[in-house]
Amino acid sequence: MSKMVMFCGGNVADVRTGKIREGLDVLCADGKIKAVGKGLTGDGAEKIDCRGKFVMPGVIDAHVHITWDGSSDPVGLDEREGVYQAMVRGLNHARDSLKAGVTTVRDTGSMGDVAVEVAYAIQKGYAKGCRIVPCGASIQSIYGHVPNIGVIADTDGELIREIREKKLLLTEKEISCQWIKIMATGGAAGMEEVGPSMYSQEQLQLIVGEAHRLHMKVAAHAVSREGIVECIKAGIDTIEHGADIPDEYLRMMKDKGLTLVPTLAIYKVLAESYGIVPDRMVAKSKAVTENQKSTFARAREMGVRIALGTDSGSPNFGPQPAAFQEMLTMEEYGMPSAEVIRSATLTAAEVLGLEEQIGSLDEGKTADVLILSENPYEKLQAFTEALEAVYQAGVLVD
Repeated sequence: MSKMVMFCGGNVADVRTGKIREGLDVLCADGKIKAVGKGLTGDGAEKIDCRGKFVMPGVIDAHVHITWDGSSDPVGLDEREGVYQAMVRGLNHARDSLKAGVTTVRDTGSMGDVAVEVAYAIQKGYAKGCRIVPCGASIQSIYGHVPNIGVIADTDGELIREIREKKLLLTEKEISCQWIKIMATGGAAGMEEVGPSMYSQEQLQLIVGEAHRLHMKVAAHAVSREGIVECIKAGIDTIEHGADIPDEYLRMMKDKGLTLVPTLAIYKVLAESYGIVPDRMVAKSKAVTENQKSTFARAREMGVRIALGTDSGSPNFGPQPAAFQEMLTMEEYGMPSAEVIRSATLTAAEVLGLEEQIGSLDEGKTADVLILSENPYEKLQAFTEALEAVYQAGVLVD
């Protein structure tokens, strides 16, 4: 007989509406939510008294670098220590993220595809950690961003081959939710210009077409206006960072059902990191931050879908996870707490293609559950200051 657990009498979050439903029981068995309601019997279940507590779904971060440590130079650390140590760091960060209540992440670029191995180890039960949706090494041009976490593909044939290589790798490692990541522009951390689109419109369309044909989705690092516009026109599924987007293309994003993953907090931190990271990185980040404030506000007003993502592990960002820093920055930039929480739960699950499994406390979904002693809708800091317990698939995380 499988173990059952019932969270009794709690204030259960409905992340769709941003409302709290008081005095509900959540019955879980076989790692799934079996029922949500009042007065459930839960015969044979371990009963957890949640009266006065707030019962939330696990948090989802749609943009991390699981092997990076958030030091001043995580890229250099990868290069000095190599892929095996990067994997060990990744496993540790995945464990730390889970213990903090971040139960699912999407890794958007790793040296030597190592995040795929981290995801596989956790999936197989060889290690404990958050669920990982891995993109593997990012696909980029010779003039690319953070090449040590990428593979070079310049021609149409090279692009097709790399996409198919990723398909093979992810399938062999039993990764069912399959994504690739491209570097579509330069970035703050590199020597390259931020401005030019790294791929032509025809190549971006080829990338999207081939990936979608193989039942994969595409994330694009896109910081500059000219690169972002080309990605939106091509129908890239998620625009990562998306600092400078004109209204016309925000409307196009909404019409096409594309998603903005803004990663606001990292650029805010980098813009204040003089003397810790190179001056060029600070200067680029200041420009990105100013553009992000406007783009983020206009995207919200127009109803563009926004999912929480952090760039966790990036330079001077501190230990993983970083989801709660991002929540506070989203709120600072004008997003109400209910929208922030939805972006970090149900919306992120929908974007990743996991909405049937995670993202809300509904019957049939995986029992990733957080117990908080304070209401996060009233104070987002409750996710860190008032977290009492984390359950992964109905099992208490210790």
